[in-house]
Amino acid sequence: MNRGIRSFHPIVCFLYYVGAAALVMLYKHPVFLFIGSIILILFNISLDKGETLKKWWKLLAILSVFFLLLTPLTNHRGSHILLYLHENPITLEAVIQGIILALSLFCLMVLFTSYNQVVTADKFLYLFSKWVPQWALLTMISMRFVPLLRRRLSDIELTQRSKGLSVKDGSLKQRSKNGIQFVQILLTWSLEEALQTADSMAARGYGLRKRSKYSPFQMKNRDWQALILLFLLSALGIFGWWLGDGVLSITPILEPIFLEGREWFYFTVFIAYIGFPLVIEEREALQWHYWKRKI
Repeated sequence: MNRGIRSFHPIVCFLYYVGAAALVMLYKHPVFLFIGSIILILFNISLDKGETLKKWWKLLAILSVFFLLLTPLTNHRGSHILLYLHENPITLEAVIQGIILALSLFCLMVLFTSYNQVVTADKFLYLFSKWVPQWALLTMISMRFVPLLRRRLSDIELTQRSKGLSVKDGSLKQRSKNGIQFVQILLTWSLEEALQTADSMAARGYGLRKRSKYSPFQMKNRDWQALILLFLLSALGIFGWWLGDGVLSITPILEPIFLEGREWFYFTVFIAYIGFPLVIEEREALQWHYWKRKI
């Protein structure tokens, strides 16, 4: 459905993700990142009721917990010692650093779980096909390749299971043999289709001369307004990071974790930028419910 943030011009959607990723990587404060992660989760829920996020939640949880535990175990710098583990000190500074690293990684992964829903293949090609057509096409084919191979492998496994072949039952040797056979079928199928696609593109004269194309995307007033707003918020956010706000100083002196003074302003800027698409989605949802009741 082309509504909400997905109805904006592709350049607005793409630049939002670029700016959001930059701010998440620049700001190193647990309060900023924790609230930002909640907003990004709510944004995913508003897009597809969290269906895409459900597919990746195990990986998100495992990676976040891994870095959360790994950092205190490998980094022993700090003056606030919590306990000793095999004569290695576990410090409060290392724990906070692990929390910041885990939240940064979590925010980035949650952010890009919604990327393919907002910046679709046609939008991506529209943005880059004019300047780097071969790179844009190769990127889209590569991004399509992983889910395509997963679907094909699932189809192969379902078909082979009717013949009594499975990678879940039997001895380890038999399961390995069946798995290799499945991968062989998958590669043969994919290479054969790739050759057919290449022949089809060559028959249609792809790449021989400059071709015309239809563009369904036009910049409107609200797109320009959104672009200006995102630019101002990102510029303010980067300036705040340059000033040192939004970055919790851990060593040599651990700063208070609570926000103080000027940090509240840049916290508002950070949340406003991260929450921009969520505000758009919820505003349109409220408008839809309002007009539905009125009708």
